[in-house]
Amino acid sequence: MTLRSRIPALAIILAFLLPAAALAQTVTLQQGQTLNVQMQDNIDSGSAYAGQHFTARVVSPYPNDDNTFANAVVHGTVIKVVPAGQGRNPELHFSWDSVTLQNGASYPINAEMTNGGPSSENRNGGHVALTTIGGMILGNIVGKTIFHTNAGGAIGAAGGFLTGYNKKSNIVLKQGTTVGLTLTRPLMVRRQAGNPYQ
Repeated sequence: MTLRSRIPALAIILAFLLPAAALAQTVTLQQGQTLNVQMQDNIDSGSAYAGQHFTARVVSPYPNDDNTFANAVVHGTVIKVVPAGQGRNPELHFSWDSVTLQNGASYPINAEMTNGGPSSENRNGGHVALTTIGGMILGNIVGKTIFHTNAGGAIGAAGGFLTGYNKKSNIVLKQGTTVGLTLTRPLMVRRQAGNPYQ
């Protein structure tokens, strides 16, 4: 077999092998899987503001026990704040925007905060509820209140908010608090070099 006749055969083999190799270098988390994150900032409904950025670090247990997500950082934005006051309960609304792996690569993320956070406000014992919002609703909030557009669900596709039931107590989501983020869309990232799947 001559070199010229071997080239088409090699091309066919590579056409099958390269996609498989690329797939082995990616990690896909399915909709419904959860990332556990630890807040890196204090967010207080008495002082927070719409458009404020914050971060949370991914902590174990990692999805599928895959340490690709070790020390990854999730970036979020405060969407709406209602401070405690006469006749109104405090609220904190969030959008989770992107995740940055330890190697510096960033990927957009669509997730809702589904567990964790403060269960009560210590000063006056006011109960705090965690509520989630579907994509288009929060997308419209983000577009109209932060970016003054009608982009809808394309921005800030999912999030969640905390609501307090004591009108005299603000909600405080403290630094170091661990919360769960449930994916509302699949997340695909490239596996980090030297960080094999366990």
